[in-house]
Amino acid sequence: MPSANRIVISAAGGGKTTRVVNQALASTKGVTALITYTRNNVREIQRKAVECSPAVPPHIEVVSWYTFLLRELARPYRSVLHKQRIDGIHWVEGKSAIYAAEANTAEHYFLNGDRIYSDKIAKFICACNAASDGAIMGRLKERFTHIIIDEVQDMAGYDLDVLELILKAGIPLTLVGDHRQAILSTNNSPKNKKFAGPAIIKKFELWQKDSLVRVEYETHTYRCNQAIADLGDSFFPEEPKTTSRNTVVTGHDGVFLVASFDVDEYVKRFSPQALRYNAKTSCGKYEAMNFGEAKGLTFSRVLIFPHGGAKSWLASGKLSHIEKSATRMYVAATRARHSVAFVFDGKTSAIPASRWTP
Repeated sequence: MPSANRIVISAAGGGKTTRVVNQALASTKGVTALITYTRNNVREIQRKAVECSPAVPPHIEVVSWYTFLLRELARPYRSVLHKQRIDGIHWVEGKSAIYAAEANTAEHYFLNGDRIYSDKIAKFICACNAASDGAIMGRLKERFTHIIIDEVQDMAGYDLDVLELILKAGIPLTLVGDHRQAILSTNNSPKNKKFAGPAIIKKFELWQKDSLVRVEYETHTYRCNQAIADLGDSFFPEEPKTTSRNTVVTGHDGVFLVASFDVDEYVKRFSPQALRYNAKTSCGKYEAMNFGEAKGLTFSRVLIFPHGGAKSWLASGKLSHIEKSATRMYVAATRARHSVAFVFDGKTSAIPASRWTP
């Protein structure tokens, strides 16, 4: 029998935020948790909810992933492993307390005994759930009738083990995201490293094989026209193809190449948002936004200043040149509704694009 739990892979610009909000609003029995990774995404979900309803209804709790972990999972049964109250989270960029033995709970999981390391909170939850004979998941099942998690592609490390515990506990769960946009990560734990980034889709497929979830693809985009959708798809050729529902024609639509000496005129005529891989990418006099910073945003047009690998890809069409930056390239290209232009001086290009001239 197919699982009632769902993982929805939604193409960029497919309206997934609106969809998860509408799903939560439609669920009026009990309490629904609507969870996402970053605080910016929490605010966006709250804004969408207010657009659809006078206020966020009391049966919906919108929280960040780490607030959910701390409040609902780590604190209630922490005493089975740790007697001291957890006052908060100590944020870690890399790996915490690498020389502290796991058996030494206070030092392995905590800074000064009361602030839990961000890269180990999910691991602590898994250990507490085992030590309490599943009490954490039992409490969660009583608290929520449905859990919806947005931007699931950002989950990493023991967070994936926590999600698996929820799935096995029989708590109705909907996960929404797009592994092609996996440019952030909830932590840097080595756990589940083989499922990091876009490879998280392999974990989803394993869950589906074990009948824990069913994986669904929503392959339409309301944002990008078909040429831009095709460009985004080209970075992940094995994935289902995207269909555009943007039928607006502006007279400058699709994918273009712009010579560096024509950039001034191009910007003057079309006012695109300039994008770059990172601060090391030369953009001349133009202020550009990093690809990662543009995630979740929409622009009418974008102008991409390509980094070294992207220049080689533009010339050869070989994806091997952008293997490590494919997710960011996908995010950058799919921010645009009408046109994507690359600053490129090569005489020939291997991608479907038109050379723009004034």
